[in-house]
Amino acid sequence: MNWDDLRTALAVRRGGTLSAAARALGINQTTAARRLDRLERQLGARLFDRIDGRMVPTEIGRAALDQATIMEDAARGVLAGAQDADTAPAGAVRLTSLPSFVTGYLAPRLAEFAAGHPAITVELVGASENLHLGRREADLAVRYSRPSAGNLRARRIGLVGYAGYASRSLDLGGPLPSLPWVAYDEAFGELPEQRWLDDGVRPARVVATASDVPTLLALARHGAGAAVLPCFMADAVPELRRVTGPDPVCRREIWLLSHPDLRQVRRIAAVADWLIAAVERDRALLAG
Repeated sequence: MNWDDLRTALAVRRGGTLSAAARALGINQTTAARRLDRLERQLGARLFDRIDGRMVPTEIGRAALDQATIMEDAARGVLAGAQDADTAPAGAVRLTSLPSFVTGYLAPRLAEFAAGHPAITVELVGASENLHLGRREADLAVRYSRPSAGNLRARRIGLVGYAGYASRSLDLGGPLPSLPWVAYDEAFGELPEQRWLDDGVRPARVVATASDVPTLLALARHGAGAAVLPCFMADAVPELRRVTGPDPVCRREIWLLSHPDLRQVRRIAAVADWLIAAVERDRALLAG
């Protein structure tokens, strides 16, 4: 039995779709489907039912995947022990956050860290899904909300502010509800910034929706409509201007998450300490 096939099935259960599993594993959706099909043929059983666009484990699938999870945890434990036996500040550190924070904040500042830590490789992973720190899918995670459960070590390190922005070419002749807006799609309707737009503005026209900040920023920048965006990203775009006044319309907390057993590994601690210091230095910029 191919271990990659089992890993794919586990990723499908965690992500709920083949596309989510493919993204998590860094493969294309066709490869993920082929691996799952091969595993089901080898087992002689269907592991998932397709229900309303989601992959839901069958009874047989749940039992098989529970056993595969035990195997995966054991394998990761062996790997973690080998990797962490050498506590020197060298090696790879996998840091995950929202794509907007990775591209808009971390990537422009990473040269500073690399210059002082030439033996450490930072693997940046921009993912909306929460990667599992306990299974070593990531060593550190930056999120805009505190985890509700689990044994992760969580530290609030700052705030990120949001405001409404529009292209300087967009006609602002009327009140905010009369402007064309671009917004998150329905899957992200509970985000604080989207709730502010829905409840505080109630735009008469939404011309486009998207599932990520970089797309919303591009739409606003090119005049499709106004958008609620992170201030630290939008303030740096000369084509954009705030349309909601000088103060942010909402703020979200920035949390740094780590596994308690790994926080003292020197290479992980070095990345965490740099990130905490950077966010503190840029506190005003991030808060908007």
